[in-house]
Amino acid sequence: MKDYYKILGLNRDSSIETIKQKFKELAFEYHPDVSDNRDAGEIFIEIYEAYHILSHPDKKKSYDLLHDKYINNIRTFIPDEESVRDDINNISDRARANARQKAQVRYNDFIKDLDCFFTEGLKADGVPFSYNMHKNIGISGGIGPMGSIKSKTVSIPVPRSKKALRLHLTGFAIKALFFVFAILTPRIELYEGAGILTKVLFPAAVLLTGGLVTHLVYFLNGTKSKFFHARKYFLTEKYRAKGYKRGFHPMVSTTPVGIISYFLRLIF
Repeated sequence: MKDYYKILGLNRDSSIETIKQKFKELAFEYHPDVSDNRDAGEIFIEIYEAYHILSHPDKKKSYDLLHDKYINNIRTFIPDEESVRDDINNISDRARANARQKAQVRYNDFIKDLDCFFTEGLKADGVPFSYNMHKNIGISGGIGPMGSIKSKTVSIPVPRSKKALRLHLTGFAIKALFFVFAILTPRIELYEGAGILTKVLFPAAVLLTGGLVTHLVYFLNGTKSKFFHARKYFLTEKYRAKGYKRGFHPMVSTTPVGIISYFLRLIF
């Protein structure tokens, strides 16, 4: 008999929410579409099977009876044990068959079964938001200007609904419009006689207004910003705890390019 708690790295006291979150973590690590592990396919199927049993209270209750008797070796009487065993085995077989299908699809399509992270109450049926992270692991090719930074990179797809995607694209369009206006402000006649401070602050105020308008649109539609909210996704927090930083390349965190990149993301 399989120890589903051991497969997920959990214990009997784990809540349903903890089980679901652990499955999401492991699915990202072992889905064949994103994992480099040569045994990823079979590991993913085992994870999916365990999750399918333990994430449903009734199935978990039946499994726990068998777990006590056959894994923990606790003497216990299970009413109609044969029926309970057959039920768990049938559910397990269906879960494995379903997992094999899930293992064949792209990870970005797989997470469409999850909830949207940006808008509550919606499924993630839109294009996920890619949150790029990297971790510096050393220098190769020499020191100083002769060397180059080695890094590990990861792109974390954050589940997003079609509604959230439309609003994020709308927000991008709003901020782009205000950005263009800020660039064109020096051409305004009334602006020509202004001092240096005004010439700097006015475009900044235009960009800030664009950001505020965008967030107002998000708020009125019950959707969170991809820039500020995606960093709170449990997978991005997990990789941040491992030393990963936001950005697709070490240059983003080791040179002034990082500051420019930050503000461009903040604007758009």
